[in-house]
Amino acid sequence: MQSEIITAYRQYFPLIVRKCARMLGDAHEAQDVAQDAFLRLHASDVTLSDGLAVTAWLYRTSTRLAIDRLRVRARHTHDEAALDGLGSEASPEVRAHFAGLWATLVRRLPSEELEAALLRYVDGLKQVEIAEVLGVDERTVRRLLAKFDERAARLRARSER
Repeated sequence: MQSEIITAYRQYFPLIVRKCARMLGDAHEAQDVAQDAFLRLHASDVTLSDGLAVTAWLYRTSTRLAIDRLRVRARHTHDEAALDGLGSEASPEVRAHFAGLWATLVRRLPSEELEAALLRYVDGLKQVEIAEVLGVDERTVRRLLAKFDERAARLRARSER
């Protein structure tokens, strides 16, 4: 068991750190989340010899841990790390507008929708991969992404008025 967790750590830790860094926009925080995910993996009953199960479990767990961190940030302040994708040329007004939208989405969305949206739009996973990670069927993933898109569009329309 000990050697299996070390092997899994060596194999998957860099992947999970990169994934969390994309979500959080902070390399140090991403490492903390990844380490927490691996501590939980060690305590779990996941079969470490099943690479697909380990990957899905780590993606699901690290996504949920990162969402928890994003929600804490959204409660306390606008999330500057989430604005990194806008580039430095974005005006302060655009950055503030985007930060408000992001914080609202993170606070208001049901966890399942937010997980599916982050796995799709941040991690670039296909629907079949998202279904595997979340342990649901592809139809459920399509429904979650459609709801996310609908909510985001409504929020964007309201904020542009």
